[in-house]
Parts: sequence; C-alpha cells; structure tokens
Amino acid sequence: MLIIEAIAPPSNEEAILRVAKQADAKDYWVSSRNEKQLAIKILVEKAKSQKVLDQLQAIMVGKSNFRVIAYPLEVALPFEKKQQQGVNREMLLSQLAVQSKLDWHYMLLVFLSTIVAAIGLISNNVAVIIGAMVIAPLLGPNLSLSLAITLGKTKAIYNALKALFAGIGFALLLSYAIGALYPKLELTSELLSRTVVGVDSLVLALASGAAAALSITTGVSSVLVGVMVAVALLPPTVALGISLGVGALPQAMGAALLLLANIASVNLTAQVTMRAKGIQPREEEHKKTATTVFVVGLLVWLGIIGYLIFRMQA
Repeated sequence: MLIIEAIAPPSNEEAILRVAKQADAKDYWVSSRNEKQLAIKILVEKAKSQKVLDQLQAIMVGKSNFRVIAYPLEVALPFEKKQQQGVNREMLLSQLAVQSKLDWHYMLLVFLSTIVAAIGLISNNVAVIIGAMVIAPLLGPNLSLSLAITLGKTKAIYNALKALFAGIGFALLLSYAIGALYPKLELTSELLSRTVVGVDSLVLALASGAAAALSITTGVSSVLVGVMVAVALLPPTVALGISLGVGALPQAMGAALLLLANIASVNLTAQVTMRAKGIQPREEEHKKTATTVFVVGLLVWLGIIGYLIFRMQA
C-alpha cells in the first residue's frame, strides 16, 4: 500500500477528501493545518494509487503551492490482507530515470561489466559471463526507452537512447581494445555462441522483455535478476568488440545482429506489456501523441525483427 500526502491550500480540502472517498481509500486524515496550507494523508492500495494521483494532479493545475508526495507503507496494524501488487506511472518514471541516467556511476558499471564479460568470454568461463549478465547496466536504459515510448515522452526517449548508445559505444571501444591488444587471443566457444542469431534467441528476448515489463509494473523486482541473465545485452556487445579487435568480421556481424535482435525484442514486448497493463499519459491531449509514438515504436521494432527473420531464412 501507499501513503499519498497532498499539501495544499485549505480551500482544496473538500476536493482532496472527495478524491480519497471515490478511490475507496483504506483511510484518510488531515495530518496538519494552518492558515496557509493543510496536509491530507490518504492510505490507498498500490493498484488504485494511479487514479488518486491523476485526480490530485488535475486539482493541482495552475496552483504553485500544491504538492503531492507518495511513499510506501512498511507496516500497518492490524495487518491488512495482501492486495494486488502494482506500481503507478510516476513511480515507474522515477525508478527507470535513475537506472538510465547517464552519469559516472552508470559508465563505471558498464566498464566493470565489460571487463568481467570479456574475461569470461576469453577464458570460456560461463560463471564469469553470468556475473557480467547480472550487473546488466544496459537493461535499465532499454526499459526506460520502452516506458518513454509507451507514454510518448520525447525527452525521456532521447535520454534513454543517449544512455543506451553511450553504454554500448563505451563497451564496444573497451572490448575492441581488449581484442586488439590481448596476446594470442582465440575465439572461444562461449564467444562464438554470441555471434549467431536464431529463432530461439529471438523468442528468448521477446519473452524476457515481457517478463521485465511485468516485473517493474507489478513491483516484483526479483524477477529482473532472471531477465538480466536471460536477455544479456552486454556479452554480444563485448563479443562484437573483441571480434572487431581480432579482425573476425563475419563473427562481428553475427554479434551485431544478435545485439540488435535483443534490443528490438526486449523493447517490443516491454512496450506491449506496459500498454496492456494500462500505462498511458494522464492528460487527454497527450494520449493521441503517445499512441502515435507507441505505434511508430512498434513498427520500428517489428521492422528490425522482420529483417532479422528474413536474413535467417535467406
């Protein structure tokens, strides 16, 4: 459950309490009050929180001294029965914005996971490769991109793409240097397995994208660990860089296509799953734009996947 706190002028008290009643809130109360403002807290199930937030935002329009804060409820006595899990749009945007932020922390994770993946591929060590998969710095920007496209937020799309391309570019440069400078480097079976695109890899990425979207939209974050391992974006990136570094161009092409297949498949099913979960803009005037951006995104990903399937059959 969530506690949603509305801090507003006293004149908005009746409207805020009406929102709480309409949402069948478990409880609501005025926690503080003075001549200039009051604070009303609303205890609500996560699955119903989006409706409450949307209605409060509608009341906020045009008011500078109105603020809404939402935070999770840790313990309540007596204990409530377990409710349907869910995450609202604002929580998703906040969570994924952090995971796709292009800063030194993100680039450091890319650096470390690239080193780990390169060592695993060169030494043919599956356990080390899985370690790089679990770090998974490139999954956040992809999920952020899917959410931004679903909501039609062009600035968020740009930020997600910037983080994704920066991470891939940095990993490629680093792995290329490793491939070019590593003495007597041989293409191991684990590395070669990341240079082939098949129907199985497409299906795996499609299923993993849906699982990732379900994970973040329902708040079951433990599922993401399995997704990180299943749809690894970094190992094919590193395989591409190493193959280029040693001059193995056919293998490099295969790794590039596998990376492209994973990105397209994850975003395709993540977008569809998010839309199926009812994630869309609050404002009516933005819904048409969001639908257009959403459809364009689907067509792009479907076009890429269709091209890859055509190559496999050729």
